[in-house]
Amino acid sequence: MPPSTPPSPTSKRSLAYAHLMRGLEVGRWPVGTLLPTEAALCAELGVSRHTVRAALAEMQVMGLVVGHQGVGTRVMRRKPELAPSHSLHNISDLALYARNTTVRILDVKEVMLDEPTTEWIGTAAGETWCLARTLRTAVDQEAPIVLSSVWVPLASKSAIEASGQSGLPVFIEVQRLHGHMVSEVRQVIGIGIATREQAARLRCKTREPLLRIQRWYYDSQRTLLEVTDSLHPQDRFQYSVTLRHVSGSGITQSPPHPE
Repeated sequence: MPPSTPPSPTSKRSLAYAHLMRGLEVGRWPVGTLLPTEAALCAELGVSRHTVRAALAEMQVMGLVVGHQGVGTRVMRRKPELAPSHSLHNISDLALYARNTTVRILDVKEVMLDEPTTEWIGTAAGETWCLARTLRTAVDQEAPIVLSSVWVPLASKSAIEASGQSGLPVFIEVQRLHGHMVSEVRQVIGIGIATREQAARLRCKTREPLLRIQRWYYDSQRTLLEVTDSLHPQDRFQYSVTLRHVSGSGITQSPPHPE
């Protein structure tokens, strides 16, 4: 699959996003107030709930709004903060990656963390977390592009089900559930070897090399919100990074692209 490109300026989601951004900039919805409900925005913009949710998700990963389950979406600021903009852009890219894919949750279970898992995740021994396995597939492909193990604290279990319904990454639904923004993502890239079960799920060969990407998601207080361990077949995904020097901001990088 060729590298994904940004949506056209005239796409429904882009128009919805631009409309909401203009509303923030002109003070239609002051900081601290709630945005109109999704149903109200759908009616105002003449678009689907999925389109509105996608636009709100982009604003949320930029730190402009925070969704609270059962309450609504609250305005946090009118414009993105400039200081951490590069980090926010990179985290936003993780959400945008899901635009042209669908996700299927294979299973979810509660796990009391043993010592090796605790050491790998980086949390306290004896805690109970939820482990979900998911398959994500590009809209124009039949074979999946990634098999993921997703770990979240027990209190965030409902975010996994919400992700299955919305198609958005779990960390977005965790943010909506608790109102805590992901402010840092630690990432480790390596190689995995497909087991028989993994090969069956990914429709690749047993013992085929896989691109392995592990991520740890933290909020501003360094609270661990989620851990993911993802496996990508080598012929369906590539991770491309371009480093650039930005004056006064150090080094930033371009987003990853599925192949």
